[in-house]
Amino acid sequence: MKLAVFGATGLTGGLVVSQALEDGHEVTALVRDPRRVPLSDPRLTVIGGSPVVPSDVEQCVRGAHAVIHCLGIGGKGDGAPTSLISDSVAVTLAAMEQHGVPRIVCMSNVGAGGSGGLFANRIIIPLFVRWLRPIIEDKNRMEAGLRESTVEWSSVRLPNIVEGPERPLRVSPDGRGIGLSITAASAARFLLDQATSAELVHSTPSISN
Repeated sequence: MKLAVFGATGLTGGLVVSQALEDGHEVTALVRDPRRVPLSDPRLTVIGGSPVVPSDVEQCVRGAHAVIHCLGIGGKGDGAPTSLISDSVAVTLAAMEQHGVPRIVCMSNVGAGGSGGLFANRIIIPLFVRWLRPIIEDKNRMEAGLRESTVEWSSVRLPNIVEGPERPLRVSPDGRGIGLSITAASAARFLLDQATSAELVHSTPSISN
C-alpha cells in the first residue's frame, strides 16, 4: 500500500513511518525540514514543504491509497489559539478529493467532541486548560471538516503520549474507561492498522494503554 504521512518528524509520526516501512508499505512524507527524517529506505520518499500549502500537500498525497495525519503543534503548546491542524487537514482533504485518495486517519485528542467522560472534561482539561483548550478547539474544527468530507475518515483520539514499546490497548467509542496515557509505539500501530482497515470508518475512537 502507498501511504502519505504528515507529521513524520514527530514522535508518533516517525514511528508510523518506520512501522509502515517494516510492514512493506511505500511511504511519502511531507515535512518542513527533510534533514529531520533520519530514515533511509528505497520505499520512503521525503518531500520538503508546508502542510498548509496546497501544491506541497498535493505532491504528497498524489497516488496514495491512504493518508495518516499525525501533525502536532509540538509539545503541549503555548496556550495560544491555533488552527494549524484543522487548516492542514482541510488542505489535505481537498487534495485527496482532487486526486481520488479514499482514506484518511487523523490523530486527535481525548477531550475532542466532549470525549473522555467526566474525569477528562472536569479534571484533566480544566487542570491544563490554558494550553489544552486551544488544541481541543482546533481538533474539534478538524473533526467537523472530516465529517463534511466525501472521503473515508477516522479520527483517533489520544490521551498523553509517552515513550515506550507497544502495549495492549483499550479502545472506547466515546473515551470512557480509557487510561491517561499511551505509548507512541502503540498509537502509531493503531493509526497504521486503521489506514489499512475499514472497520472504524467515519468514527472517533479513543485509545490508551
